Amino acid sequence: MKIKFIFSTLLLLFFMAVIAQGQVHVGVYQEGILNHIGAGTDPEKKFFGEVRLLAGGIVNSVFGIEALGHYNLQRNDWYNLHAGLMLGYSDFNEGSAGLPLGLSFKPTINHRQFSVLLEGMPMYGYESFALRALVGLRYTFRKAD
Repeated sequence: MKIKFIFSTLLLLFFMAVIAQGQVHVGVYQEGILNHIGAGTDPEKKFFGEVRLLAGGIVNSVFGIEALGHYNLQRNDWYNLHAGLMLGYSDFNEGSAGLPLGLSFKPTINHRQFSVLLEGMPMYGYESFALRALVGLRYTFRKAD
């Protein structure tokens, strides 16, 4: 219960910071049987953050939350390469941590707010080490460059 309160407080503080920044990204990601719904700060900045909700379905009714901090290693007009830290909590584990490495590819020249995310992450969770991969779509709400 204490961990849920801490994550809820962090989530509230994160969304207050996102609203204050004015530039927000949202994303939908697929990881095997789990879907993720994310919101975060502007991914074009050197440092950006994201909160993801693990959204299970009828077959897999898991709920969880992850907080991610990213650092853009390389940014250009076509892609961003970023790495970071993930801390998470879900219904079936008491916590997880990982080191995500992601590639955000911006496929359309006239609409750079849209990107495709490919991410791999070595992580510790569920009382073991694992390698997680996900793919998803991300959109940043800001004026076009």
